[in-house]
Amino acid sequence: MGLPILEFVRIGNVWYFLFIAFLIGFTVFSVWLCRKKGQTFSKRYISIMLWANFALHFLKQFLPGAIASWPYSLTGSLFPNLCAVLVFFGPFIFHFGNRYVKDYFYYIGILSGTLVYLVPTGALFEGPMGAAEWCETFRFYLCHIPLVVCPLLMVDRGFHKLDWKRLWDIPVIFGAVLLIISLQVVLFGPVLKIPGYPTDWVGPNGILNRLAPSNMHNQSMQFGPQPGVDKILGAAYPYLIPYLMTYKVDGQIYFTPVIWILPFIAIGTVIIGPLMTLPYGHADMKADIEALKARRRAKKSTKS
Repeated sequence: MGLPILEFVRIGNVWYFLFIAFLIGFTVFSVWLCRKKGQTFSKRYISIMLWANFALHFLKQFLPGAIASWPYSLTGSLFPNLCAVLVFFGPFIFHFGNRYVKDYFYYIGILSGTLVYLVPTGALFEGPMGAAEWCETFRFYLCHIPLVVCPLLMVDRGFHKLDWKRLWDIPVIFGAVLLIISLQVVLFGPVLKIPGYPTDWVGPNGILNRLAPSNMHNQSMQFGPQPGVDKILGAAYPYLIPYLMTYKVDGQIYFTPVIWILPFIAIGTVIIGPLMTLPYGHADMKADIEALKARRRAKKSTKS
């Protein structure tokens, strides 16, 4: 039995908690540093981090694991999942984005970046440990740090103001991003027939089949839940809205691409969105609630 420090990342082992601790520590340090140094430094700090991550999104093609799987690995430098989309567009959102896409960057960036550290599927390698696996592990963790730190600093330092009345835009933009990811899968699969991507629509190796052997085409669950969550959610599948969320092919449940997940995103937005807005928008939220109460009291007094 080897030393734990020499093992790969496993949920609950030394490396798992070390990476989480580093994310927390670096986030706290970044907030402290930018508050101390001021706006000009903060903007430059965020910009450098986002552009460096953008560059890493392409430079990762020169890592040993990517070189070994060229040209297939080149597809990973586009939009294989939600995090990759944010890495690609992050610097453009910060510098040129409107308030809606900056909202999306804040909520989804922080949530997705944090979730990756809690469930690091891209770092859970099997087999012998080598340079390629270690390079990919550190790249995997490194590229998700800006998705947490940068949108947080963007709001904390006043480069963007949150408004909980705009939370409706999160499921809309989320759906649009999933559509982009899905269209890329169609391009790489049936159209270009790139190895590793499903080339059929249905069946054991179909794009629409969430259980297809490929682990690349459904990273963001746009074609249905990943098999790993079936133990938790599987019992609910037969009760989802037919055709709007699910349909059957040869007796197997398929999920309506993109659309199936949007009701869950909407529910999550209603629950989590106000909580994430509260630290920076509590005054506006309180004022809106008081105004709503005042309108109700006025309406009752008018009726009486």
